[in-house]
Amino acid sequence: MSLVIAQSLSRRGVEVIGCDDVDLTVMSFSQHVSKTFVHPVAVDDEEGFLSVMAEKVRAYKPKDDRPYLLMPVFRNTDLIARNRRRFEPDITVAAPDSKSISKIFPKQALAATALEAGIGIPKTIHAAGAETLAEKLASFRTPLMLKPVAGVGGQGIEIYDDCESAIAAHQEFLHAHGEPPLIQEKVEGDDYCFTGLFKNGRLMAHMAYRNLKSFPRKAGAGAIRETVDDQVFIEPVKKLMGETGWTGVAEIDFLWSGDRKDKPWLIEVNPRFWAGLFHSIKSGVDFPWLLYELFTTGEISRSGEAQVGETTKTPGLWLASVAQEIAESDIRFDKLSAAWAANVNGGLTQKASNVYSAFGDALNLDDACFRILETFDLAKDSSGEFQEYDDPYTGLGILFVLSSLVRHGRLPEEIKY
Repeated sequence: MSLVIAQSLSRRGVEVIGCDDVDLTVMSFSQHVSKTFVHPVAVDDEEGFLSVMAEKVRAYKPKDDRPYLLMPVFRNTDLIARNRRRFEPDITVAAPDSKSISKIFPKQALAATALEAGIGIPKTIHAAGAETLAEKLASFRTPLMLKPVAGVGGQGIEIYDDCESAIAAHQEFLHAHGEPPLIQEKVEGDDYCFTGLFKNGRLMAHMAYRNLKSFPRKAGAGAIRETVDDQVFIEPVKKLMGETGWTGVAEIDFLWSGDRKDKPWLIEVNPRFWAGLFHSIKSGVDFPWLLYELFTTGEISRSGEAQVGETTKTPGLWLASVAQEIAESDIRFDKLSAAWAANVNGGLTQKASNVYSAFGDALNLDDACFRILETFDLAKDSSGEFQEYDDPYTGLGILFVLSSLVRHGRLPEEIKY
């Protein structure tokens, strides 16, 4: 996401300085970034993070009157918004007001705001005690979803077919993390991501996409995305964000049947940029530049119309998604491996005979081939983040894994996920 933002702004003459809690990220290898620095991990050392950021803001402040923005990208958006006085007036913080964020994040706040705005949202409960949960869940329909209140990208979401299992998982999560997760009715529909830029709650620019492939498959980030007509989401989004007085970008998740007669279900709001930011730009709505304009001039240039049907892919994840899809299918690869290994000296013909004898009619490698070819067909004409803007060395950003091991003694969260 940071790389995409840097490319967007740099192409328009804006100098970009990047930072992270590890070194050797894609930003440090991008020709669109003038310099980078490393800060403490915010969740481990909040004060250290804020102090280093404030120090760097002062150190890099331009001597002339050029616009100077601090543009949070991901998990640290809320923290920076809550502490914007530590950075302003040296720099403009291009993030929503913390009071606006508190109306939709953490996730337990969203249900109350949505109900007040009259927007359809699945029944939700956020409580600690097992007895209270059991009493309130008696009116919920199963299956149920368990969600961490501050999770991102589908992390930590689990689905349970009965209340007892959901309560047991809830209590286990509470004891492990010291914070109860949400339990929510699972509603039917496909995932849709509405992305928008707002000024004082007014919608300024927008587009929506759906994930054709995701990784992990059930609740993960988009691997192949497609732009869709977003008109069905406009009304609920305007009601919700008008209630918050939002200024900045946000990504709003819906579940929807795809039938215009059905209303979409509001699932959550992310008070920040989103994993499919490259897709939004490729579809014709350049949110980083529009956000820059909004916080430097108070207005934006005319936002382009999103190109419905545009597809993009996330490098690596689109292949991982089809691999997981095949692995979770009816094909028994453990049985296949054992059949292939039998009669080691029997030659290829004997090995093939063993496979077909072991599986009989149950073997359907055609299905696996279809899944692979279908995904390749979706991906072949789709753009990817590392293919754009003549930025050839960003692939070396995979070295951030090594940097994390050296600096923090652990794998990055993204890799562990």
